[in-house]
Parts: sequence; structure tokens; C-alpha cells
Amino acid sequence: MANGQVKNVGGLLLRVLGVLLVVVGVLGVLASLTQGNVVGIVLGVVLVVGGAVLVKRSGRAGRSGAVASTR
Repeated sequence: MANGQVKNVGGLLLRVLGVLLVVVGVLGVLASLTQGNVVGIVLGVVLVVGGAVLVKRSGRAGRSGAVASTR
């Protein structure tokens, strides 16, 4: 069983990685738009979506731990 600190560190790590992926994806899309690189645009969009999923999962993990501890 993982204690609360491990879950908090995991959620924080997911959130940091998610935000980093979103920032890199947006910068990649903007750079690819200036060059007209379609592959770069698609890759940037994939990074943004993946980062958003990580950020969303980091929030859900924190709430599920709080519900389990009320028992």
C-alpha cells in the first residue's frame, strides 16, 4: 500500500510532465506553422493532447485518495 506522500509526489510528477508536454507541444506547433511543416504540427498536437491527459489524470489521482481515506 502506498502512503499519501507517494501519491502526492506521483500526482505532482504527472502534473509537471503534463504541463511540460503542453508547453513543448504548443511551441512545436507554432514553429511548424511558420515553416509549413505538417508532420511537426501533428506531432505538436499529439504532445499537447498527451500533456492534457497527464494533467487530468494527476487531478483525478489526488481526489480518489481523499475519498478512500474517509472510510
